[in-house]
Amino acid sequence: MTCYRFRPLSVLALFASALAFTGCGIGPAATNSVGTLQMHGSIFGGQQPVSGAGIKLYAAGKTGNGSSATSLLGTPVTSDANGNFTITGDYTCVNANDQVYLSATGGNPGLAPGTNNAALVMVSALGRCANLPTTPFVSINEQTTVAAAWALAPFINSAPNVGATPTNAAGLANGFLNAALIVDPTSGLVPALAANLTVESGKIAALANSIASCVNSDGGAGCSPLFSAATPSGGTEPTDTLQAALNIVRNPANNVAAVFNAGSSFPPFASTLTSAPNDWTLSLTVTGGGLDSPTAMGLDAGGSVWVAGLNGVLSGFTAQGTPFSASGFGVGTLSQSFGLTIDPNGSIWVSSENMPQHGGTFGSVSKFAGSASGTPGQLIATFSDPGLDFPDALSADTNGNILIANYGNSTASVYSNTGAVVSGGLGAGNLSFPTGVAADSTHGLWLANQSDGSITHLAADGTLLAHLACCNGASAIAVDALGNAWVADFFSGAVTEVSAAGTATLTTTKMGGLTSPIALVIDGAQDIWVSNYLGASITHLAGNASASPAGTALSPVEGLGQDASLVQPFGIGVDATGDVWVSNFANSDVVEFFGVASPTGTPVNPTPAIP
Repeated sequence: MTCYRFRPLSVLALFASALAFTGCGIGPAATNSVGTLQMHGSIFGGQQPVSGAGIKLYAAGKTGNGSSATSLLGTPVTSDANGNFTITGDYTCVNANDQVYLSATGGNPGLAPGTNNAALVMVSALGRCANLPTTPFVSINEQTTVAAAWALAPFINSAPNVGATPTNAAGLANGFLNAALIVDPTSGLVPALAANLTVESGKIAALANSIASCVNSDGGAGCSPLFSAATPSGGTEPTDTLQAALNIVRNPANNVAAVFNAGSSFPPFASTLTSAPNDWTLSLTVTGGGLDSPTAMGLDAGGSVWVAGLNGVLSGFTAQGTPFSASGFGVGTLSQSFGLTIDPNGSIWVSSENMPQHGGTFGSVSKFAGSASGTPGQLIATFSDPGLDFPDALSADTNGNILIANYGNSTASVYSNTGAVVSGGLGAGNLSFPTGVAADSTHGLWLANQSDGSITHLAADGTLLAHLACCNGASAIAVDALGNAWVADFFSGAVTEVSAAGTATLTTTKMGGLTSPIALVIDGAQDIWVSNYLGASITHLAGNASASPAGTALSPVEGLGQDASLVQPFGIGVDATGDVWVSNFANSDVVEFFGVASPTGTPVNPTPAIP
């Protein structure tokens, strides 16, 4: 049978501040014993001080996403005529790792005496409570509000309701750290980031300008353009500036131009945007770390991202984009790597279609230490056996076994977590150049067959459960919490859902930006996220738990993220903060889209769930 391989090599041929808010913020509970804690700050609407605003300090809730936060002040403090405020000795850190933030409501943004803008609600995400004694000054303005809204969108319902589930402290902490990458909470400005990080600063300023038009008013007619633009289709118009910001981040393609035009003709923040962007997604681009034509990717329990490279490099980064190594890992061991998975213990597994140390004979699978090991990226071992033949895609199941799709001989293999061969030659005769594999809840294997456009479902012992012709160039496969398999159909520009019984239930074709989809992932809300290799975008589709029918395109016809300079986006993942990560093959970088998805437990083994 002819092999119609469309991995990047053939596609290219065919188409010729060092902040105090660093660290993971996760650790054992501790009581802050500082007797007197003091904080100074200011609240500004654009460049105008806001007087009489009510300032509250909160610790984020722990009983669910958007749960009630705990007020750390007996009574709110009030900003003075210059927009300044002081909190002295009024709060304690019950838990050093509590994530804390400031909110400001109401106040007079420099209008006639006695004016109060009830629509003014702004926030500033500060981070770990234990860091407050070393954070003597804080800012609250439209830019800090944008940072908090985008970085923490899955965790915010309103100013007093910011929180996460009790088992997702890591996701919440990373959201607060991400907010500090977007805007420095001490200065209220976009920070000077490390050389390998780039944020869409023009969008941050443009969004802040749109919010400022309402902040610097009496809350009436001055807020109408923003509130109207930030009203989702069929939804309720917001009544304050924070809710408007949240509506925009949750509906980034809604009324894009109207949101941009809500800013005044004399904007307070300098933006590089002279016209409306494609959408209001906000991204961070990460370079370095040895990234070299990145392909598959995965996220671990702490939010660190691991990326395989076509040319034999494994790159690893913290959730805030700091590389674990400037040059990456596995050089000389890995070669033509298209598969990566993270096992339940946090170890990283990467496939090599060629095996350099054996002359490129069979291929191999290598195991690396994860980010929690103390030696992240360290090579543990490389495994191979005669049954491996151009191992392509990898998946891990709940018992730590590694499932392998062998592209070369059209079979599947299973290795134990120690690298022992559990089984090989699975699916012989029912696979056709598989390029995707996903574990099911009973240790079985779903495989996407590129050459004949079929899907194969095997039991753990290799028994054939289903074999279905459904697609035209199946490139990747993922399984949702109901046991349905979702398939990226590269040549048809489609995504197909296949029931657990092996029946195709729906196909979404060339909608929501779908263009040569090469990888997909399912978030904790069971929605589907797709990377469009030749579309320079990502696609968001409704899953089986959505208010919209499954398969409905929730992204615009052009897809999302076109302002992030995606060029041949390849791997895709969702983390416990609700951020979508994409490996950018042609640019050799990784892009993180803040807060657009539902928080998802990582690593995903075997099906996605809310953390």
